[in-house]
Amino acid sequence: MARPPQSLKKGIFTLEIVVDILVYGVWMACLCLASFSIVMFGFGDGNLGSGCNSRYSEECDTVFRARATTFVCLTWFALFLAWEMVNMRRSFFRMQPKSKRYFTQWMYDVWRNQFLFWAVIAGFVTIFPTLYIPVINHVVFKHTGISWEWGIIVVEAILFFGGVESWKWAKRVYFRRNAKKTGQADLEAMVFSRYLNSDSVSSEGEGQVDEKKVG
Repeated sequence: MARPPQSLKKGIFTLEIVVDILVYGVWMACLCLASFSIVMFGFGDGNLGSGCNSRYSEECDTVFRARATTFVCLTWFALFLAWEMVNMRRSFFRMQPKSKRYFTQWMYDVWRNQFLFWAVIAGFVTIFPTLYIPVINHVVFKHTGISWEWGIIVVEAILFFGGVESWKWAKRVYFRRNAKKTGQADLEAMVFSRYLNSDSVSSEGEGQVDEKKVG
């Protein structure tokens, strides 16, 4: 509600949203591929095993660990992105630009939408059964429990946040410069100006009619 409404002719998928989807999707894909490759070929022996899509064995342990790491990374990215998309341009850490809580405002913003908060928490919690409960991990999801791989996940989560924040910063710079070039400093006022003018005109017209009636 803080932003001006857009034309219904544009539909839901505006150019900005489509570009965002592509940018975030590519960034998530790159990080997920990196996590799999680091576990599989960086710290592992690169042995993809045989029949690892149907059963778990010692030969497939590295593949299962790489899958689990990639799965957690992808899940974390999706959950973090849900919070980032509360506002498509403002930083996650400064959703309220006028706030004096420079380092803690994001905590209040996260808690403000409690439905989203608990949905994200539920997403985090459900990760652990898929990794550590027998049968569910090996048979259903083709994963296995991980240990040191959590370090890779944390680093990749930081990189994901950095990439999203950098993109949103670039968008803010672009739209601000574009607004200055076109002389549209206050976009919200411009969007609503015609409605405000029409209201004032109609009120003036009503006043004139009333004067005539009185006369």
